[in-house]
Amino acid sequence: MRAKAQKLQAKQKGFTLLELLVVITLLATLSTAALVAYDGAGENARDASAATAVNTLEGSLRNYRSIVGEYPEQFDNLANVDGVLTAGAGAMQLMSTETRDFFGQLTFAQAETVTATASTTAAAIFSSLREAGLEELQSVQSTTTWNDGFVPNLAMNESYPEVSANPGSEIEFTDTGAMEFDDAAIGTAGAAISIVPSGGNGTDGCEVNFATAVDITDDFNGNSTSDNAVLNLISDGLDSEGCDLVVALGIGKEVPGATLGNAVEIAQVPTVGTNNINPRDNYARAIALFQVGHDADDDGTITADEILGRARLIAVVGPEGRTIDQIAADATASTNDD
Repeated sequence: MRAKAQKLQAKQKGFTLLELLVVITLLATLSTAALVAYDGAGENARDASAATAVNTLEGSLRNYRSIVGEYPEQFDNLANVDGVLTAGAGAMQLMSTETRDFFGQLTFAQAETVTATASTTAAAIFSSLREAGLEELQSVQSTTTWNDGFVPNLAMNESYPEVSANPGSEIEFTDTGAMEFDDAAIGTAGAAISIVPSGGNGTDGCEVNFATAVDITDDFNGNSTSDNAVLNLISDGLDSEGCDLVVALGIGKEVPGATLGNAVEIAQVPTVGTNNINPRDNYARAIALFQVGHDADDDGTITADEILGRARLIAVVGPEGRTIDQIAADATASTNDD
């Protein structure tokens, strides 16, 4: 009996090396599958959440406008106020590659920002934004720097405590037809505000008729567009071969504060992190697009009489420029791919 028990115990002593290898392989396979599924679910959730946030914010802005009569101020200017495009400088440090590939800037020479010397087109642009309620924008300089560990979504705010040098402030479009920064005249470098590039019909290009015409076909990374297809996709009202001036402004932390005390208040603006943009590393806010001008005679140049009397909201998009439909479709695609 004892011999039989010892024999049985010997058989139950442990797994063979082959059995262990099989078990380890199975566990590794299951773990990998679980991680892939989790990662896919995370991506899907991020895009789904972004689509909801963009949709909600657009509704909030339109509701605010319909009741108050204008849009709130204190949106974020995605461009450096001095127009510098150097990688890693100021606002360019905050923006992801995807954001810089979609948005661009309209630059103003110093003379265009001063009442006495501004062209009629520049003055009309300032007035259009001001009449829509967009008279002050949060903006940083190319020389603005932040402490390690700063939060990109908060970095535009002039009161953000993690600024280490040359803090941002406000661009203001004054009632005298000028542009100022930090309550002072624009410096010799001029100024810039963020836009969605427009390429016109591919032949005439697209430019704004300042004293010296300024091209608006390039994104922040210097890539040029030859048509208006992107803006046409965002809004059917903008022709695919048109030339349009569309200002792009981030819906940042200061916007809700600008609505306090009004008939309608925007309580909070969410972070809009997506599959491509991590708010830990880059600016992740929804972007409001305001049409300011349209080349009505299709000659490739937007003149003063082609600037809208009041800028109008055409859409709110994600930080890469994706529309609600595109973000939602990508979220669904992530699920289906899994």
